Amino acid sequence: MVSATSVPERVSSSPAAGSRMILGVDGGGSKTDALVARLDASGQLSILGRGKGGPSNLRLAGKAQSLASLDLAVDEALADAGVSRRDLDYAVLALAGSGSPDVNRDVSKWAEQRKLCTRVEIIPDVEPVLAEGTDQGRGVALIVGTGSVAIGIDQDGNSVTKGGWGHWFGDKGSGFYLGYKALAAVAEASDEIGPPTVLSDKILEALGATDPRDILKEVSAGKDTRREVAALSPLVLRAAADNDGVAQRIMNEAIGEAVKLVAAVTKALAFDTPFSLALAGGVACRNQYFRDALLLELKKLQPPPGIITVVDEPVLGCLTIARNKLTGDGK
Repeated sequence: MVSATSVPERVSSSPAAGSRMILGVDGGGSKTDALVARLDASGQLSILGRGKGGPSNLRLAGKAQSLASLDLAVDEALADAGVSRRDLDYAVLALAGSGSPDVNRDVSKWAEQRKLCTRVEIIPDVEPVLAEGTDQGRGVALIVGTGSVAIGIDQDGNSVTKGGWGHWFGDKGSGFYLGYKALAAVAEASDEIGPPTVLSDKILEALGATDPRDILKEVSAGKDTRREVAALSPLVLRAAADNDGVAQRIMNEAIGEAVKLVAAVTKALAFDTPFSLALAGGVACRNQYFRDALLLELKKLQPPPGIITVVDEPVLGCLTIARNKLTGDGK
C-alpha cells in the first residue's frame, strides 16, 4: 500500500486563544522550505505562511550560501504568514549535515543572532520524513534527492543511518549519481569505448554545448557543480522511460543502490516483520517511472516494507515534531 501525506489547510493568521506559532524548516542540497503554522488548543495545525530558499547543506553549499538560503526561506514564510519572529513559540530546523557538531554550532549561532525563537531544535533532515511518513516515527525513511540517505528507528527507539556520505564517495542512487553516471556514459560514447546513447544529444542540448569535450566546462561554470550534475537526472530518467538502454542501466543501478541502503538499515535493526517506509526527495517523489521501479525492488526485500508513504513535503514533519513536543505526544 502506497499513500501520500496531506497538507494542513491554510488559514488566516489572526491569533486564537491558546494557540501557539511554529516554524518548520527543511533544508538540503538543492533547496530550503519553510512553513509557519498555528497550533491550536486542540492540537490541530494550520498553515499560515510558506517560504523557499536555495541549498542549505553547510557541508556542500558552504556557510554563506546556506545561511543566506535560511534567511530567505524564513523571512518569506514569516512575511507570508503576516507574523514576526517574536510571535514564534517553537522552531524545528531539519538540515542536511546538521549531525556534525560544527554545522550544528553554526546554525545555532545563526538562530541566536537572528533572535529566531526562544525554543529552537536542530535535527537531521531525515527525521521529519520519519515523523511524517511512519507510525509514531518508527520504521525506515529513504531520501533519494540530490543526495541519498536512509535512517531507521525501531520500536525501542534505536536508530541507524546508512548513506549520507556526500557526493565525493557516497550519495549512491541519488540525483547526483544519475547525472554523474550519465556524464560518464556520454564521455565513453564520445571516445567510442562505450555504447551510443541518446543521452549524448540530450545532455549537450541541456548544457548549451556542441562538443562533448565542453561538458566539463559547462557543468563546472556555476558555483555548485554537484547541483549542476544532479540537475541532469530528469534527462536520464526520461531517456530510460523512452527505452534508451544506457539510461535504463544507469537508472537500474541507482535503484539497486537505494535498495541497498534500506536493506542495510533493516538488517542493522534486525527487522523481521514488514515495516513502515517513508520515501522523500525529488528523485523518489517527483518521477513516477523511477518510483514505480524503486517500489517494485523494495517489495522484494525480506522483510518487505508494509505501508509505504510518499512524503513530498518533509517540512510538514518538522511541524509534526514541534506539535508532539508542545503537546507532550513526542516519544
